[in-house]
Amino acid sequence: MIVAFVNPQPTLYTTDPTAEQERTASGLSMLLQQAELIPVTGLDEAELLSVPAAFTSWQILRHGAVVIGPDGLEDPAWRRLTLETQRLRAEGLRLAHTAATHISQLGQLGLEVTLEEHSGLPLLARLVHPYGLELALLQAERELHEWLDGGPFQADFRVLNQGESLTLLPRELTPESAVNYVLDQLPAEVTLTLGVSAQEGDAAFLALCDYAMIPGESGWLSRAEIAEDED
Repeated sequence: MIVAFVNPQPTLYTTDPTAEQERTASGLSMLLQQAELIPVTGLDEAELLSVPAAFTSWQILRHGAVVIGPDGLEDPAWRRLTLETQRLRAEGLRLAHTAATHISQLGQLGLEVTLEEHSGLPLLARLVHPYGLELALLQAERELHEWLDGGPFQADFRVLNQGESLTLLPRELTPESAVNYVLDQLPAEVTLTLGVSAQEGDAAFLALCDYAMIPGESGWLSRAEIAEDED
């Protein structure tokens, strides 16, 4: 039995795919037909429905904060751990949301800043530009790091730039910790685990799998080639 931990964005799904992206997504889907697919994504349950793939086993959602079991219900043990983190970081997340809102307003960046909750507690702050303006997100990312650096929350939160959005969430909530948890729950008949992602930030969870797949045009491969040339 083969289990594939897959970040579906943009390996299997993008909102406005090019012909090349459609070709590679179709080919990857065919390649993974014999594997049991487990999504590892920042999407929530409703958003995951847009991905053209059958996820019938475990699901790792919202950047590792939510783990759904094969029964379709949130895993109770993982939920308790996430809730502990949410309670610990709730006030900091509210202040981070306020800071992000001020950054957007003062810089006239035009970002939509939301504080997303889970189980009635703050989970993460998300920044999105309605027209996908990359420069606005990059400026907001720099200023968020400046706000965090040297402040009381420097060790508490991390900022993810996913191209179309910025996400600020507790450092304790990571895809790799959730993948590690699910690996321990898999049955003995699993003979191979595969990690698939186009996101450089997913390197830690890919390293937990027996094999990893990344796009050949990935920026991290290019940097590895440059490092080899310099050596």
